[in-house]
Amino acid sequence: MKTNRFWKKLLLLPLYAGALEVNEKLSVDFSFTAVYQHAEFLKGFSDKGCGSLVTEIGLNFHPTTEDEFQATLSLAGGDGLKKTFGEKGFLLTPNADDLESDLKDINSSGRNYLLEAWYKHTFKVGKKASVEFTAGIIDATSYIDTNEYANDETTQFMNEALVNNPLASLPSYDWGIALRGSVGNFALQGLFMSSKTQEGRNYNYYAVQVERNSSVAQGTLNFRVYYYRTTKDFPDNNGEIDYLEGIGLSADWGFENRLGLFARMGLNTHPSTGDFKSLLSGGVALEGTLWGRKGDKLSVGVAYLKGNNDTKDVRVLESFYSFELNKYATLTVDYQRDIERFVGKKLEANIYGVRLNIAF
Repeated sequence: MKTNRFWKKLLLLPLYAGALEVNEKLSVDFSFTAVYQHAEFLKGFSDKGCGSLVTEIGLNFHPTTEDEFQATLSLAGGDGLKKTFGEKGFLLTPNADDLESDLKDINSSGRNYLLEAWYKHTFKVGKKASVEFTAGIIDATSYIDTNEYANDETTQFMNEALVNNPLASLPSYDWGIALRGSVGNFALQGLFMSSKTQEGRNYNYYAVQVERNSSVAQGTLNFRVYYYRTTKDFPDNNGEIDYLEGIGLSADWGFENRLGLFARMGLNTHPSTGDFKSLLSGGVALEGTLWGRKGDKLSVGVAYLKGNNDTKDVRVLESFYSFELNKYATLTVDYQRDIERFVGKKLEANIYGVRLNIAF
């Protein structure tokens, strides 16, 4: 991985240089993530280690309690193991973060480095209900298939199978509209986005999600069910053009900031398209307060994806431990086991990683 002048200057900055709250209406958030991963391929390939550096800057302006503007920019150096895994035929990547090649000509839009730029207005309906309207360049994973313990590749699980539901093909950083209505502990979310396929075809993406949270057994249970569909712009099993469609479930259950459980399920309801037919994943998250290390985290997750076409199945295991260095920085050690079976071949890899995240 080559480190350019930008990264050399960035690494010399004091830690407090990234945070700035201009006033009560304008704030700037900063995060820096450095990752190094070493892949041990079990058959047919030489071992390889690669790293990446990512910095993300978010500007938030909220002139009123009902109005909010957000812009998020990101710069990165290196692609880690993403290209290596793709070239060797793996379907999933061991680091789902947006890396150097992801940030140039984003989704064939001609746009570089700008991830999000949206406006949100909140309509109050009585004392307990509200409707949020968001429009602009948005990220679908902020609205659909969210999860308290498996939804952020910079601080939680890194493997693509555990960050979100791969079957849903949730688009990121494209034009769209999101609507969220909430009453008490019940919420209904709707999403529309316009994006491009890997083949360069324009397509529309639609999703709706029902969410409910409740107190169960001295813990908080969040339960989400969603449906998604695209326009007919994806190649199917016969080489023709068809649509993606499916349903998903994402749930998490937390107990007094000490123990967390999570689970995901996905079903491809139009199996003529897509790499997978179904998904089942889940795991456990433990807080360091259980062993006297407040701020530390230990998590273990597993995922099973039943394949489509020439893909038989994919199995992923990931475990990580995060050390809290201070209130801004965490150091994570991570292990992944990725087994992907296809008709006529089997790909296996152990991935050992370390991640430094600094956020303000």
